[in-house]
Amino acid sequence: MDEFRTLLNQLWIRREDDRELFYRIRRKLPDLRRTLRDQFGWEVVSTETLIRLVKEPGKADAAFGISDLTEISDYCLLCGVLLMLEDKDDGQRFLLSELTQALSAYVKPYWPELSWERYQCRASLVRVLQYSERIGLLHSCEGESNAFASHQEQEVLYENTGLCRYFSVNFHRDISGYTSLSDFENSPVDGPNSDRGTFRTYRVYRQLALAPAVYWTDPADPVYAYIKNQRGMVEHNLDETIGGTLQVYHNGAFFLPEEGVPCGDCFPRDQMLSDIILLLFERLSEKTACGNFDRTADDRIHLTYQAFFDELDALRREHQAQWGKTAAEKELSALAQDVLEELSYWGFAFVDQDIITFNPGFSLWQGIYPKKQ
Repeated sequence: MDEFRTLLNQLWIRREDDRELFYRIRRKLPDLRRTLRDQFGWEVVSTETLIRLVKEPGKADAAFGISDLTEISDYCLLCGVLLMLEDKDDGQRFLLSELTQALSAYVKPYWPELSWERYQCRASLVRVLQYSERIGLLHSCEGESNAFASHQEQEVLYENTGLCRYFSVNFHRDISGYTSLSDFENSPVDGPNSDRGTFRTYRVYRQLALAPAVYWTDPADPVYAYIKNQRGMVEHNLDETIGGTLQVYHNGAFFLPEEGVPCGDCFPRDQMLSDIILLLFERLSEKTACGNFDRTADDRIHLTYQAFFDELDALRREHQAQWGKTAAEKELSALAQDVLEELSYWGFAFVDQDIITFNPGFSLWQGIYPKKQ
């Protein structure tokens, strides 16, 4: 169980970082591979120096992004860095100026505004380089990456570690024609049974292991049918691998981790923002039960941004004395933005233009995400 949670929580385990952990997980790999293959459809990359669980999610989610990267341009440059590193030998050294030249060739066709004279572009590359160093894709031998943001002529000497070849996902199918995220989420096999069989099993286990909840709007949804019919087996398997309980409701299933289990990023967090959200959930639940807010047929409630803003304002006036100074004195519009980002991160709610939709079971406050890499 501990080994599985470790693989979930970390991008990869390197021998040079923790030899004891590396060899302990390596000894468990024969048993883990069977579980990962049969239940999740995941692969484990194992070499003499590295172990990585390739975690394909059941559904795309903003929470699965890389926390160090904040702009779309960051991801474009990361792809360019990976392309260049793949052309280098392990241990080969290169200069930052050589890297920027290569990135201009790789990325500019997709990002025409790329120019190293622009601070925005240099800052974007600095974020990518610092992330790449943090996870071990490359090492800086001389100089510092962050200086490039201020000085375009700054030079840094890097060394390729060779880990780039294990970073990308091998999909084992042709994705050249894919145009949207849904193409990756759908079954690679077309036909009337594409949502059934092993692919449906993978979707269920992946979503329950990597996200706080699985939602559905139609009782005929094949995912709901699988969870309903195989509930005991699903809960047993997840409890053995991660540790926790499965709760199934009308429009959603929640896998709640054991209390105190050090797995992923758990809600509520030890911070005031989580307390605010819990109080907000209580308020919205009471008002919905009293008929102040309408509940749709799929157990969701919809609020305009102004209605949400008013509820948060009333909540703060009621509990301001118990809130920390930062939250109590923060501009209400900024606080509302912080709360909405946290709600979206956990899948409790999503914003579509001026309407905020709270998902079913939003008041079931426990959740889990793997730690961002």
